[in-house]
Amino acid sequence: MISFLDQKRMDLNYQYRNGDLFVLMTNAGKGVSSVIWDNFKPGSSILIVCGTGNNAGDGIMAAKFLQDKFRVSVYLIKGKSSMKTDMARKALRSFKGKIYEIDEIEKLLEDADIVVDSLLGTGTNGELREPYASVIKKINKSGKKIVSVDIPSGLGTGTMVHPDITVTFTDIKEGMNSSNSGKIEIVDIGIPDNAINYSGPGDLVYLNPPEKDSHKGDNGTLAIIGGWSFHGSAVISSMGALSVGTDLVRVYTTRQNYNIISSYNPEIIVREVTPDSMPLDEIRKHKAILIGPGMGISSIYEKSILSLISSYDGEIILDADALKMLSSHKNSLMGKKITVTPHRQEFLRFYDEDPTKGNAEILSRHYGFTTVLKGSTDTITDGVNTILTDGGNSRMTMGGTGDLLAGIISGLISKGMIRLRACSAGTFVNKKAAEISFNSKSYFFSVNDMIEAIPKVMKLYFEK
Repeated sequence: MISFLDQKRMDLNYQYRNGDLFVLMTNAGKGVSSVIWDNFKPGSSILIVCGTGNNAGDGIMAAKFLQDKFRVSVYLIKGKSSMKTDMARKALRSFKGKIYEIDEIEKLLEDADIVVDSLLGTGTNGELREPYASVIKKINKSGKKIVSVDIPSGLGTGTMVHPDITVTFTDIKEGMNSSNSGKIEIVDIGIPDNAINYSGPGDLVYLNPPEKDSHKGDNGTLAIIGGWSFHGSAVISSMGALSVGTDLVRVYTTRQNYNIISSYNPEIIVREVTPDSMPLDEIRKHKAILIGPGMGISSIYEKSILSLISSYDGEIILDADALKMLSSHKNSLMGKKITVTPHRQEFLRFYDEDPTKGNAEILSRHYGFTTVLKGSTDTITDGVNTILTDGGNSRMTMGGTGDLLAGIISGLISKGMIRLRACSAGTFVNKKAAEISFNSKSYFFSVNDMIEAIPKVMKLYFEK
């Protein structure tokens, strides 16, 4: 079973990696028509009731493939000019049969043997507006056999289509069952592995935009424990988190580097601590804590970090020096909400196993961690689900790109994304920022160039 967002993710990632989604729409139409051929008598009259989006396009393509064996009519609930998507308009142009608009629904329903519900696809929220609510009620009262496309229109609302059959694509959608969807037929529309198991812009669909009435801190608060030995790493991680829209980022660092970190960017809030004394009550108020960038290693650090982790119930991201320091304490971290972001050598040191996809899955499952194994292709796994992120370029071997990724992921987690989704989206954003920087400056771009590119990546893909 997949959610509506999962389906949207796959569609966007397919488009990013493979191009025109119309191929999938064509396959969806063929799938619907095939189910109808198998369940109904040729020559029957079919009315396909369409909305204005891609679900309508799926229905129209089905109409195109049904014409040879059935008497087919298409009804557009808001008329030809209302089609919202390029693909739906393309589907409509390709259909040469009978098209009816707006006010003819009662007579068309009366004359039909079968009604195909292609009004609304995934993601309907709240109660339905007119004319959808009235048309759905008329379909249900028609007494005709009903086939829904992908999901019953209005699923999850007080007014929904009650189909005899639902032809759904790829997998059953969240909320569907035999009592509300009739007989469920799953159709493979040809979404390839690279749109499912690899990250892409679609992974950003799980990031919610800020609410209009939200307040400071509602959209992410992140504490960074680092920069105690190397100030630059903490700064880079901070900028990564801020670049993905985290409201508040606080760096807890030593007196030695307090002024240096403070001077980089006024958006970074800096707190002075000593390694053996940290304001735990204040730190625990953050929605996520990133531990490790530029922290250094010391037995004094180890004690204070373990004390912080044991007393915190929120999201914890471990990177760099924290992985080295805590490698012998993994069992004590079990049960915590932990994300680790090692490169290959850090993975070997932290887990004491070879840095392979299989080991990342096994060890994540055993300890309950989410692991981001960084490389030319990143492996993101929680032990049950695994996503790969390719892309980027060889300039990412420079110092700081791992700190930047840790900040991006931590920022997204602090904004409410679940770990696996934040990690898949974060690795995509990081590598895409490197690609944009490379296009501008070839092999001579810097981490600062990547930081500047991150908001461009977010803007380019977030509101798709």
